[in-house]
Amino acid sequence: MPISRIYTAASASRRKRALSYSKGESVSGISFDYGKFTFDYSINFQGLKIGFEDKNGMYHYKRDIIGWKHESNIASQTGTFYLQPIEPLNLPDNVTDFIEIEFTEITIEPNSTTVVFLTMPIEIGVFLESKNGERSLLDIVTFCHPKFSLYGAASRGVITRFHKSQVYAMPPSVENYREGLLRLEIENDSSEWATIGRVVIYQKGLTLYYDETTVSACAKMIVRTRDVADVVGIDQPIREEMTESIPVFESRRTTPFCNIDGALLDSTFTMDMGMR
Repeated sequence: MPISRIYTAASASRRKRALSYSKGESVSGISFDYGKFTFDYSINFQGLKIGFEDKNGMYHYKRDIIGWKHESNIASQTGTFYLQPIEPLNLPDNVTDFIEIEFTEITIEPNSTTVVFLTMPIEIGVFLESKNGERSLLDIVTFCHPKFSLYGAASRGVITRFHKSQVYAMPPSVENYREGLLRLEIENDSSEWATIGRVVIYQKGLTLYYDETTVSACAKMIVRTRDVADVVGIDQPIREEMTESIPVFESRRTTPFCNIDGALLDSTFTMDMGMR
């Protein structure tokens, strides 16, 4: 997988005001450290080993996660790198631009709004940073085994990165190196009761934020009829002082992943093949 994309440090996106959910703890009591580090910092965490070795002015990057290895030579004057959570759509390759989360069904009354929390898979990006602040994606790792599904049918459907979740009224504790939290606002704009058991999100609308214990994203689902809903990502952290992750999204030809004419408009995806 080619990983030579360049990103600027400054974000050009507009974010909504942070929400005010309290901080949680990791399920296991162990959290992964995201952030900015120098090349003399090494990682040995839950089977993941990352390190930079100085070889006469040239740095040698080595990564090993339970036998899955990657090495690279780096010429850098800054000697700094970032570890940040990224969208779970890059491994084992660019298979899809869509995430599908199946969850315990909930039934929502007509013309009402509710908020739930779901878990979602994440990947971890290793970024290099230059003197002028440009960042380059060096490597991607994951502690999850990717699963894929098909929303719809082979003749008219969407390939998705698939994940199962429970439904929570408040942010649950998760392992921040395996999973993030999705705050999903569901608005039933129809005149009927609606039962919902899955959501499909387009990658472009997904903005991740993180702090020392949690990775999060926000999205909104607007139910139009019993079987149709629009889903869009919301650029908003779930609490103050969370850091926005570097977006890894790049424009891709969506034809191999989505053959539903009109279902995708910018970052809004229309689920018109059921929500259960």
